[in-house]
Amino acid sequence: MDLFIWIFLTLTFLCWVAAWAMFLRFRAVPAVSDADVPGVKVSIIIPARNEEDNLSRLLPSLTSQSRTPHEIIVVNDHSTDRTGAVAAEYGARVIAGSDLPEGWYGKPWACQQGADAASGDWLLFLDADIVMEADGLRRLTALAREETAVHSICPYHRVRRLYEELSAFFNVIMLLGMNAFTLKGGAASGIGLFGQALFLSRRSYDLVGGHGRVRREVLENFHLSRHFREAGIACRCYLGRGTLSMRMFPGGWRDLVAGWSKGFVSGADNTARSAMVGISIWLSGLIMTTVALTFLPQAGADARLGIGALYFLGVLQCVFVFKSAGTFGVLNALLFPVALIFYQTVFFQALHRRKKGGQIKWKGRDVG
Repeated sequence: MDLFIWIFLTLTFLCWVAAWAMFLRFRAVPAVSDADVPGVKVSIIIPARNEEDNLSRLLPSLTSQSRTPHEIIVVNDHSTDRTGAVAAEYGARVIAGSDLPEGWYGKPWACQQGADAASGDWLLFLDADIVMEADGLRRLTALAREETAVHSICPYHRVRRLYEELSAFFNVIMLLGMNAFTLKGGAASGIGLFGQALFLSRRSYDLVGGHGRVRREVLENFHLSRHFREAGIACRCYLGRGTLSMRMFPGGWRDLVAGWSKGFVSGADNTARSAMVGISIWLSGLIMTTVALTFLPQAGADARLGIGALYFLGVLQCVFVFKSAGTFGVLNALLFPVALIFYQTVFFQALHRRKKGGQIKWKGRDVG
């Protein structure tokens, strides 16, 4: 029995080692001096549907920046709350979204309307549940030095309540799914874009046809990245710590499940094969580590020590990747099988629902 356990532990350890190849190039938006910031006009575009609470946090964080944006545009997408009024109170330009045309999803249509109204030479698309950190806009504007690239940022996840800890694996896999932080770096194939924050020149946006090219896509960022790459425009990805932060699904765990369900299956379909292989190796290693715990009653003393050491390595790896994605607690990493089982359950339930032809609703609309 111990021989089998040691073979199992060896395979698990190899998965643990291989997974580090995906983590070692995590990078945040770099801090910059004034001399590094080009004099471009940045139009901030925020699609908003029933976002009065979120806008009351995002907009003050934008207007208090050391670098002033050219304009802030909020596209009020048929909200039933005070979204438009709150945006106006903070000095944003409010555009009343027109009716959803045939063949469009809500977010791409709202983004397209905002871009059509913008007058800046660079566009910054932001989800409403983001907060800009102090000096974040200056950091982002400095990225405009690379005009032939589109820059995307995954906001740093700030956890407030216990159930939000269950987002840990979703957040990390979202980072890894972009295929941007591997040992190959920018030379990797199929690099994607984060959907929460997108910074690009007007020229690049118009070159690919804007959001009209992804009018009926749940995860428009994945499909946009493909169009940009085909046009010869590089896709750059960054972690948001120090630049952008967010709190996801403050409405409760049901919103958390629906929010992750609405796009994760589609995201898996569009993730680069090499990224999917890497993610599968990492998750397999953690699953095997969890399974190894069931061997403890039959294992000898040395094998038990090996199982404990392997679990400890898994915890250390989870601490690193969880902290890279957000303020997830060390206890979450220590009990990583709980969040891992939750991730697997939600993912496979969403996959089953899609195969059965079911729809997932988000903010009153079918999104896939």
